[in-house]
Amino acid sequence: MKKYILILCLAALLNACKEEGPYIDFTPTRIKVIGDTDYVSSTLAVPQSHHVLLEDITGVKCPNCPASHDVAKNISDANPGRIVILALHGYTNPIFTDPGAAALGFTDFRDSTANYIITQLLDNPSALPQGGINRKLFSGETKRFIDYSKWSTYIGQELALITPVNLEITNTYNATTRELTSVVKMELTQTLTGDLYLSVGITENNIIAKQKDPTTTIVNYVHNHIFRKMLTTEAGLKINKAPITLDAKQVVIRVFKYTLPSLPVVWNASNCNTVAILHDGNINVVQCAEKKIL
Repeated sequence: MKKYILILCLAALLNACKEEGPYIDFTPTRIKVIGDTDYVSSTLAVPQSHHVLLEDITGVKCPNCPASHDVAKNISDANPGRIVILALHGYTNPIFTDPGAAALGFTDFRDSTANYIITQLLDNPSALPQGGINRKLFSGETKRFIDYSKWSTYIGQELALITPVNLEITNTYNATTRELTSVVKMELTQTLTGDLYLSVGITENNIIAKQKDPTTTIVNYVHNHIFRKMLTTEAGLKINKAPITLDAKQVVIRVFKYTLPSLPVVWNASNCNTVAILHDGNINVVQCAEKKIL
C-alpha cells in the first residue's frame, strides 16, 4: 500500500513541475508585459493613411539647421497627423553637434540611439543638416540621407502609398510615479511575408535652449521633436521571423512601460510623445505613428 502511495505522490509532483511552452519573442532581451497579445480579427481593417517618418539630423551648433527645422514644420503643417519627425542629435560631426563646455550654455541633446540611427541606418552624413525619409534609398540617390531641399518631393511620393499595417498608440501616464504605459497595436491590412520590426521611442517638444543660426546664436530657440529615448533595442523588436507570415487580419499588441526621468533633466510629460516605427528587414519604414503622452 505504501508503495502505491509513493508512486502516486511522485506522479503528482512530476505533473506539478511540468513546464508550459515559452513566450515566443524574437528579441532576446524583451520581457513579456501584461497586455501583450496576438490574435486574428474577424474583419479586415480599412487601411489608414500612410504616414511618413522624417528623421532630421541636426545639431545645436549647426548654423543651417534652423532652416531644415522650418522645412520639416512646413511639411508637417501641410499634412496634419501624417508626418512623424525625429530630431536626431548624434555624436558625429562634433563641430555642429557637440555643445561644448557647460559655460557656453548649449544643451546636450545627443543620444546614443540617435547616433546609431545616424551612423548605421542613415549612412552617416559628413555635413549637416540632412534627413532620412522612411529610411529609404530613393532612386537617383546614393545615400539614405537627403538634403532638406528635396524632402518635400520624396515625402509626397511616400504619402501616396497604401499602408499594409495600421498602427495605433494608446498612452496612459501616472503623474505621481511618472510611469508611462504605451500600448502599440498593429493590425495587418495585407499579408506580409518578410521580417517586421517595431521600434518605440519618446520625443519632446517646446524645449527652450540655445541654437546657432547663420548670423548669431539664438538664446531662446524652441527645439521640437527632440529624440529622447528608445524603449526597444536600437534595431527594434522583431515581430515575426521569416518564414513566419503575418496574414491580413492579424493583430499584434505590444505594451511598453517607462518612467520619465526627473534627474538630471526633467522631461515635461505634457510636451512628450510616444513614437512607433514599423520597418522591414531592409530598414525601410512600413508605417509610423505618434501620440501625445498627455
